[in-house]
Amino acid sequence: MKSVFTIFKNKWTIALLLIILLQQVLVASGTYFLGHLTSQFTTEGLQLSSVLILFICIFLPGTIVHYWIVWCTTRAWKLAQLNYLNEYMQSNYNHPTHWRNETSKQQRHDIMCRGGQETIQSTVHFLVDLTATGLNILLNTISIILVTDLTLGLVIVLVGLSGLWIIHLSETGISESSRNEMLADNQLNAHLSRSWDNIVLGNELFFTRWKKHFNELFVASEGASLEAVKKRDWIVSVAGIVTNALVLGSALMLAWMNRETPGFVLAVLVMLPRSLQIVMHIQIIQTYVAQWKNLREKLIVTSESVVEPQPIDLSRLIQQDNVCIRMGNQNYSSQEVENLLNKNRSGRVTITGPNGAGKSCLLLKLKNKFSLSATYIPAHHQLMLREAQLSLSSGEVALAALKDLQSVNCNILLLDEWDANLSAENRAILDQVIDQLSLERIVVEIRHSTEILSLKCPAN
Repeated sequence: MKSVFTIFKNKWTIALLLIILLQQVLVASGTYFLGHLTSQFTTEGLQLSSVLILFICIFLPGTIVHYWIVWCTTRAWKLAQLNYLNEYMQSNYNHPTHWRNETSKQQRHDIMCRGGQETIQSTVHFLVDLTATGLNILLNTISIILVTDLTLGLVIVLVGLSGLWIIHLSETGISESSRNEMLADNQLNAHLSRSWDNIVLGNELFFTRWKKHFNELFVASEGASLEAVKKRDWIVSVAGIVTNALVLGSALMLAWMNRETPGFVLAVLVMLPRSLQIVMHIQIIQTYVAQWKNLREKLIVTSESVVEPQPIDLSRLIQQDNVCIRMGNQNYSSQEVENLLNKNRSGRVTITGPNGAGKSCLLLKLKNKFSLSATYIPAHHQLMLREAQLSLSSGEVALAALKDLQSVNCNILLLDEWDANLSAENRAILDQVIDQLSLERIVVEIRHSTEILSLKCPAN
């Protein structure tokens, strides 16, 4: 499988990272000039040039540059979203046998509609936060070293590593609780989205059952979230206590040891809030470390939805002796249908057989065989048929859609039980439309009407 980060490789992501670098350079420069101005204040006084530079370094990162970051972040995740959806459509396009794999089809559909897109957006924002926080720690630590000395910078680095080590010791519990939280939330959201009819139809008995199950899932989701907080955020807090105490104690000790140098002591004290802010950012990095495995698993699941599905062998689902094909007055067996379609350029082929005999599977197998030269229209679908409006009855929808198919450029038209639930009048009109369609192409149809189903298969 290719890298899960492929869809994020675009010009806006690169621009975003460069602007984040600019922002953090300005922030670190502000830290440096503030410390430099403080350390030299007792001897050089207040320098206007330093004040102006300090103003620019503090003003720009949180205003104009921040707007650029938000703008590029939106463009980056939207382009990544488009790349993912295009790749999803390309990899899943024209795989008719996959229509029969309900579990895989539903899973891919759910990921594409919601889970995948949310994961992409979360990953872009995760990338922004991680990059900004990491650069902030690195550049501001360098600024603190330049203003004071190497000691405080080394302390910050060492306590940051110790905090990450504490997080690492609890990695298993954090990952397990995060995974359980995600699964519980998915079950709750699936129940909400796939049981909508229980709400809008208002059938009391069914709604009561639905609401009971909803309450159970919500309690499970809440419990999983609290357990995740307990396992993840408590250990992050412990790491924060250790790192904050060490940095604060080291800074005060460093100031005390150099108490005879007022400028140095003042610089250390001024840098102390920034040092603690760096420690806070290290805590954020620690939280990211705890969250990364969960996000990475989501990315892997998302990338699986754009892997081209393997064809399904439908032959085993077709009962050869019970599926019959008729063209004109001639009967054919299901094994002969492919040769029949290869030899004829127009005409009308009717497939009959009892329920469960594999008639629809045969149509899908033909669609897979003839690929883009065939158009398959299942009985129940959400295809973009131009004339099929909600205001029409089922019979009117079927007839309008078939008339619209007259303009479709295809050699083979595969229709699955289009006469189901039609009145005798509409069925007669549908027959006329299909006759017109079959003048310029082969129409293969599964018929539902009782008189058609009474036809017998040829003896083997």
